[in-house]
Amino acid sequence: MPANPEARINIDPDRQPLTAFQADRLAKLTGLNAKELVRKPIAELAEKFRWRIDPQLFLFRRICGRVIKRDPITGAEYPVPFATVHVEDTDCGLLGYFPIGFRWGWFYPLFCRREEIATVTTDACGRFCVYIPFFDIDWILRWRFERICFPDIFLRPSIREILEELIEPPIFRPPRPLPDPPPILVDGGLSIRRAEEVLPRHVVGRLIAHEAGAVLGASSVERENLLNSPAFKTAFPPPVPAEFRQARKGEPKPEAEMEAVRDTLSARLKLSREVLAKLDLNRFIGPFRRCINIIVPEWVPLLDVPDITFRVTQDVNGDGTEEVIYSEGFFDVRWNSGPIPDVTLEASPIAIAGQVCDAPEIPCANQAAILFAGLHPLKHRDPVANPYFDANTGYAIRVNRPHPSGALVDPLPNPEATAPMARTLHIYGCHRIQGAVHYRVRYSYNGGASVPFTGLTWPLYRVFGGNLQTLWPAADVNGWYPILPAADGWFPDLLLVAWPTAGYADGLYTLVLDIGDGAKNVLGSSPAVSIRVDNSAPVAQFTSLRWKRDTDAVWTPLPLVCPVIPRGVVPANIQIEVGYTVTASHLRSVVLSAGGCGGGNPVLSSALATAQHWHEDANDNTFTSTAVFDVASVNPAGAYGFTIHAASRAFNPSGGDNGHISDWNYDPVYIDVWPHLPVAIVNANP
Repeated sequence: MPANPEARINIDPDRQPLTAFQADRLAKLTGLNAKELVRKPIAELAEKFRWRIDPQLFLFRRICGRVIKRDPITGAEYPVPFATVHVEDTDCGLLGYFPIGFRWGWFYPLFCRREEIATVTTDACGRFCVYIPFFDIDWILRWRFERICFPDIFLRPSIREILEELIEPPIFRPPRPLPDPPPILVDGGLSIRRAEEVLPRHVVGRLIAHEAGAVLGASSVERENLLNSPAFKTAFPPPVPAEFRQARKGEPKPEAEMEAVRDTLSARLKLSREVLAKLDLNRFIGPFRRCINIIVPEWVPLLDVPDITFRVTQDVNGDGTEEVIYSEGFFDVRWNSGPIPDVTLEASPIAIAGQVCDAPEIPCANQAAILFAGLHPLKHRDPVANPYFDANTGYAIRVNRPHPSGALVDPLPNPEATAPMARTLHIYGCHRIQGAVHYRVRYSYNGGASVPFTGLTWPLYRVFGGNLQTLWPAADVNGWYPILPAADGWFPDLLLVAWPTAGYADGLYTLVLDIGDGAKNVLGSSPAVSIRVDNSAPVAQFTSLRWKRDTDAVWTPLPLVCPVIPRGVVPANIQIEVGYTVTASHLRSVVLSAGGCGGGNPVLSSALATAQHWHEDANDNTFTSTAVFDVASVNPAGAYGFTIHAASRAFNPSGGDNGHISDWNYDPVYIDVWPHLPVAIVNANP
């Protein structure tokens, strides 16, 4: 397991001497002279001024977070290990831009003063924790709360807030609490459509997966981290006024045009020309929430804005000098008096990222063995009473178990599962046996010839002599990798191969570990272990659509493209019949939901089993149904819709969803689809 990030703090926080910024802030809060405080550790000041300063000001708050690198295509987050996080006291001058008619605001930095107050090193998972003096945070909070709207405008909108506003905009929301988080699967896909307009598709997919996989008592850590994370991972530019747009064209920046912009703003805002000397319309921060309680000017100078910011460095080229991989991180922490969400710092493309964060503890004897896929055991501690995996069929037997009733909620105990694995599998095992110098992993596909994995590599890490070192193991043409001594300290240890299964055909793979001597002669082999791989998505489609008034005897068919239901100038109660089918290689579940345009959703009137299904056994991989929904005449005319959510029972055992915490008795969603069928209901005669 990776080291505890708290153990990597370089010095006890109460022994850190105060910087000039910190001394000035504490002096303003207490009335003391800053000269009495500067370069003195908090422990000493707490003793000296025990009864002159509020003792709470000498406490600390722990701020934790992760440094990650994002895959630009998939959106996957990979940990950045053994990087240095520099925590800085910051005062900045900003020019706030709040364009009329927009929900967001942006800031242009004019100048910044920074002082480093702490450093900490990320662990193998990119995690870190640092302690911030309470008075530093208190100063930031007081400074904001003493100014109208400032507690709002320095908050980056979170995914949770975006969902709340998308699903029920505040202007239309009655005075009642919303579910936390607001569901997006229950209204026929309308919330999904709105979320996809603002959030990346992979983020919406993760939200759907969390909602579909949520059960009472399951861990909500990953879901909460996702909901509390910034909604906008990358900045998008503000709508600069037409008179200033010329100053943003071309590279390098047209300095003459920028000078004209500075002159114009200096005159309008009555600001010194020197304050705007570094204004660059190509360098902006945002978007942020804007204040909606009062009228906000379009351009607002905000001087000496306090914050605590982060800068991250990492030795990315092995020269012993750390390069900056994250900077200019303004307002990363959502300072408040309650719990502070973890911070996510997204490193630049030059950062070195890992593929593995948590690694299993592997008990090895002097015998070759394949023992884990990710954190999921492939060998049973107690194969009779406590099985995890069927090494013959290749299925995990605890994950996404079947429900013999076909219902989403089924009485326990459920039969053994047939859950395949998907995405990148990190295969761990024991290869350090007597005389071993090399190893290889062979696989046979669906009972075919056994061939070695070749061309696969993955990063290993260690800190040696204070420097980050990276190693990418490479195999020869016959798949042989060198066995690295345990004493070398590479992380993760005993990782045999990182297998990107999405690049291989779906099916049954039987793996064998070979151990070789210095001449690559086979000294022995492990027992075979089979793994069932399935990266395919379900296929879900609507097959029919009909409607009728509840007084009619005959259904009227509708097209599946642009269907319109004319329910009468005087609205009638109507019914809508939806036919659909789903098929998958390994079907987990199907849910059909219906949504309205804010005045009520269509109500399922056919049996619940027509709109929900959980696979009943290993061979239950196709579901076809017809469901009927009622729409009352009092429901408003407008846009309605239906969404099929169909999920595979395949999963990834890396542990990112905390499946290992529940001992793999859980129901995750990794691969799913959610096709949508919009329907218009109008108050008109046919």
